[in-house]
Amino acid sequence: MWRRHKALARLKGELNTLALFDRVHECTQDHDPSSNRAHTLRQVRRAQIIAEITQLSTSQLEHWNRTRITSVILLLCAGGYAVHYFLR
Repeated sequence: MWRRHKALARLKGELNTLALFDRVHECTQDHDPSSNRAHTLRQVRRAQIIAEITQLSTSQLEHWNRTRITSVILLLCAGGYAVHYFLR
């Protein structure tokens, strides 16, 4: 779980850095070909980061769902055992 939080923080930091470079690109008047290529590469990397964040967030939701299901199953088993014990 801790690794996931660190990865999400790193990805969000990188996303903020890319946003800063994009703002600088938008504020400049003259765009040379290398600046345009860099801007295009930043857009590609932004899409990759958003996909990674989505994947990490989805896996976290799946983990929570598994935990909830396991908890419910354990409670049902404990309740069934208690009912069986008291009805003897």
